[in-house]
Amino acid sequence: MGDINIANLPDELMDPPLLRSPLYSADAMVLLTPHLIDAISGTIPADAWDWTSTPISWISTIDHSSNGPQTLENVIIHDPSGAGSKRGYIVFEILTTEQTYFHELNIVKNVIQKKLVELNILSAFSIKQIFDGMEQLFQLHQLILTQLEEICSIDNWSAQDSTIAHIFLEHKDAIQTNYLTYINNRQTADKTIEDEQNKNSQFKDFLGQCTKSRETKFTDLKELLLRPMQRMTRYPLLLRELEKRTSDDHPDKPLIRQAIETVSSIALAVNQKMEGIQHAHQLFQAFQQTLNCPPTLINEKRRCLLNIDALDARNVRYRLFLCSDLIMVVVYEGKKTILPFPTRSAASEVAVKPGAKQFRFLRWIDLLDIVETDDLKDDFYRIRIDPERNQRSLSTLAGPNGGAAFPLTVEYKIDSQQPGALQKRGEFIRTLQNEIEHASKAVA
Repeated sequence: MGDINIANLPDELMDPPLLRSPLYSADAMVLLTPHLIDAISGTIPADAWDWTSTPISWISTIDHSSNGPQTLENVIIHDPSGAGSKRGYIVFEILTTEQTYFHELNIVKNVIQKKLVELNILSAFSIKQIFDGMEQLFQLHQLILTQLEEICSIDNWSAQDSTIAHIFLEHKDAIQTNYLTYINNRQTADKTIEDEQNKNSQFKDFLGQCTKSRETKFTDLKELLLRPMQRMTRYPLLLRELEKRTSDDHPDKPLIRQAIETVSSIALAVNQKMEGIQHAHQLFQAFQQTLNCPPTLINEKRRCLLNIDALDARNVRYRLFLCSDLIMVVVYEGKKTILPFPTRSAASEVAVKPGAKQFRFLRWIDLLDIVETDDLKDDFYRIRIDPERNQRSLSTLAGPNGGAAFPLTVEYKIDSQQPGALQKRGEFIRTLQNEIEHASKAVA
């Protein structure tokens, strides 16, 4: 191949500057493919790279009207009129996040659950308790995803005419039934996982391997079992965004509004059910951790909302469990009863063995008996109670058999100095005041 006189090259190769390799051309594969084939076969001709002998029009190889490859993302997001592109972004996000979610359901059902059955690590009863409701969710979202993918395909999608909100309306009954059923089992599932981890080393090792496996996306089983709750609460957000980006004259607009109302109602029910389960779990934990705790603490109508550490004037350390109708006051059990608020190092000193009682029951304070609260200096908080005004008072004297309480005033120092303590203290006091007001209205 002789030297090239740049002055004699066509003008279209001079702007942009001449590129000396087909790798930088506008259509490199068209130029390279024959030579790649020859290279593979081992018969490269002497003039294989004499490609500059053929004039190439740089400008003609670029299609300025193209919107990129005919990918699904481009088809959904691109709208010739420009009006639907913002809507397309949300539609594409709904589709892709649904695909991700279904993949995670598939990991739980067809990877983790299937392997547990094959390895015979757990009994059939324990497996049912852990995964109860997952099969129904898997089948439901298989249908939803199939419909979404059919509508949002390259051949079927139309920015002006395609609708997706009707899918949520078609499956609204199944969504509500299956999600509430699944959530009702979460407390049992979590307890089964915890119990099996404590007594079954094979299961514990298996869960550890799950977090190291590509098959499970390096994700913990408990985290994957939370995905349905997270997904359910995200649907209303996605649909609201879709409504904002959909024109009023689009056929999907009225369907989106109906879907938002439907899905929001289901998401609210899911949240309430989850909160109820969490509060019931916290109540049960408080009962298990407390020596001499009255069994009547466990009540289907009672919720354990918050708990916080407190000191009295003698530096005796308490924990206050704020429930929906009372405060349970307990004292720390053991040698570390009297000490200041725990720092990180002090917290390790009061650690207890699994199954040991961490607290000792002291008293109940009925919220309806509280006549006054006062935020004092030095982080002290005063609560004055008068059980005599409440015929059904739950307040008790100190100890499990202390009998009815008399009017008294208690002061607890609720710390605000440790990192994060001020916010927690404020949340406890606000929640207490709200619950007192709510309890008073309930009996009014």
